[in-house]
Amino acid sequence: MVISSMNLKNKTAVITGATGGIGSVLSVKLAQKGVKLILLSRTESKLKDLIDRLDGDGHEYIQMDATKTQKVKETAEKILGLTEKIDILVNAAGVGVYKSLEDAGINEWEDSVAINVTTPFYLTKELLPHLKKSEDSVVINVGSGMGKIPTPCRSVYCATKYALRGMTLSLAAEYHGSNIHFVHIDLGSTLTDFGPLSLEDKIEENLRGKSYFTPSWVADKFIAIIEKDEYEAEITLYPSDYK
Repeated sequence: MVISSMNLKNKTAVITGATGGIGSVLSVKLAQKGVKLILLSRTESKLKDLIDRLDGDGHEYIQMDATKTQKVKETAEKILGLTEKIDILVNAAGVGVYKSLEDAGINEWEDSVAINVTTPFYLTKELLPHLKKSEDSVVINVGSGMGKIPTPCRSVYCATKYALRGMTLSLAAEYHGSNIHFVHIDLGSTLTDFGPLSLEDKIEENLRGKSYFTPSWVADKFIAIIEKDEYEAEITLYPSDYK
């Protein structure tokens, strides 16, 4: 049996997609545990509002457009100047394009690759020196069941999630036995506005019997994963298993 042992108080975490449905709840819960947060998102007003909701002092935010490699590079440089080490990196930013090949635009492909794959790769690579300084650091990449299941009319989304999964599992093998741990989470449908359906539509589907996670449950699960003294390279969470 694995016993939770990591004390999160005074740890430093970087979270992308911090103002999203999952990222915002995770940020609030980590702050309640005494974690110092560096929050990344595209919309500065939402970041300011989120910072105001957090327990504790010393939290930082950086506005970042994950579709622009130069902006991601500048963000990484700013992060390195804000803290001496990083204990937790959660790549939760993502975009879901659910379209047929004929309907998908090249801009949607490029933005999906940039947000879902390139940004996690680049941030991890550039923040690696600070991850190495932590006694025990963990990188969580939020994937999807679509990174394992080929699905019609989701070629853009599936391609990027397959790539994220392959990258994460490869890094888990590459850094096995070191102080840096990589965890890929195959996350099923959650009650957020991510993807083609609105949150209201998903709530209606949920009432009709379709299974969804709540963001709060997902955030608690992520924290439990972070707190473990052992890490699995891949964890699958599907709503059909959710009670």
